[in-house]
Amino acid sequence: MAIATHEAGTAEVVDAGESCRAAWPHVGQLMEHISGRRAVALPPPVDDVRRTELPHGLRVLTDSVPGSNAATLAVWVGVGGRDETEEHSGASHFLEHLLFKGTERRSARDLAAGIDEVGGDMNAYTSSEYTSFYARVPAVEIDTALDMLLDVVAAPALRAEEFDAEREVILEELAAAEDDPEDVVGVRLFEALFPGHPLGREVLGTSMSISGMTRDDVAAFFGNFYRPCNLVVTCAGAVDHDRLAEQVAIRLDNDPVGERPLRSSPGQAVSAVIIEHDPGELVHMSWGWRTAGARDEDRYALAVLNHVLGAGPSSRLFQTVREEHGLTYSIGSAVSQYTDAGVLSVACATTPSKALRVVDLVHGELARLAGGGVSAEELARAQRSMPRIVAARVGGHEHPRCTPRSLRDPARTGELAAGTSGLRRRDRSRCRRFARPSDLRRRRGPLDRGSGRPGRPGGRPDLTG
Repeated sequence: MAIATHEAGTAEVVDAGESCRAAWPHVGQLMEHISGRRAVALPPPVDDVRRTELPHGLRVLTDSVPGSNAATLAVWVGVGGRDETEEHSGASHFLEHLLFKGTERRSARDLAAGIDEVGGDMNAYTSSEYTSFYARVPAVEIDTALDMLLDVVAAPALRAEEFDAEREVILEELAAAEDDPEDVVGVRLFEALFPGHPLGREVLGTSMSISGMTRDDVAAFFGNFYRPCNLVVTCAGAVDHDRLAEQVAIRLDNDPVGERPLRSSPGQAVSAVIIEHDPGELVHMSWGWRTAGARDEDRYALAVLNHVLGAGPSSRLFQTVREEHGLTYSIGSAVSQYTDAGVLSVACATTPSKALRVVDLVHGELARLAGGGVSAEELARAQRSMPRIVAARVGGHEHPRCTPRSLRDPARTGELAAGTSGLRRRDRSRCRRFARPSDLRRRRGPLDRGSGRPGRPGGRPDLTG
């Protein structure tokens, strides 16, 4: 377990050790509720999902939504921040930028104009374990979007002059993140909870790694990992699966198979308190605990527990700290998930004079949850609301299955992790079946041996994701 604060620059790291555990005797109990449980999306049934594996290992998944006026396509690359050396930290994110700077037959302006004139949008994001490039367009323009998206991923120009210009853009992005206390406290917490491991590094990289990276370094990273065995192409909407698979095979499945990145599992969790001082009006605080990986059967119980603890307006933390005591504008909990590790975190900000009171209330709610568990009313409310929340989040403007981060996210279904389909009709019912009070109580132990940080917005999910 770790705690990070950023207040109103010297950074101080304190080994919590026994003193931390003594101050948090209930933490070990609470973790028994949540160890190994994952806050995952609870997708709708997937009756219309089709899957094709091409000869070189690339997978194509489609979800047909007849009559939809919109379609979303995505290319998922099973490589991210944890697959980089420390020297080349930020290479995946650098590639995310560079691939939109032009291809062998399109300039960056051509790409922007081409997607704009069909009324669509095209974007990308990078996470610790994968990178996603996606386009959302009117259904009648699906061929145009597919041609552009495949061009971006299959034939990027990676021109030297564009590399140098984009380096400056990324350095500005890093500077902005380092100037945001909410970002800083999350990064510091993550570093403490995965010490010396790539999962503890910022996906953006560092000023040193970005400044030292060369065009050839990034091109080599692209050549090594942007290969068929690491690629999944998905589409949701009014799509012809066979035709899509044929087009993808021509453009992306004609290279050598490639190799999956080799990953080392994170070491044992740590106990630490991190305090970073910086002038400002607020104190930003974050607590985190490690949980098990994305395939753990108890992830559904963790999803429900997270919802009860701090993931909604009726959650205990929001009702107690904000509504009853008015000590913060926003407080909540979140779960981030990776192939072999996960994190549960709590985060909030308040004025310095109220910080200790907030800490006491958060600790109190954790103790109350550990001691008394989840009530039948809370459990029933979470089981009712969670599938609806997920449907609303991925709903977009047209249809809940035609959005960039819907069920078609292979990070959630296991495609990127193992190359096998993880789509299951039973996922939504498992929220109910595996989130009974006995599941929430079953493993009370490792919370003070685990860690985490709040997920950052924009999917640099991120889901799992």
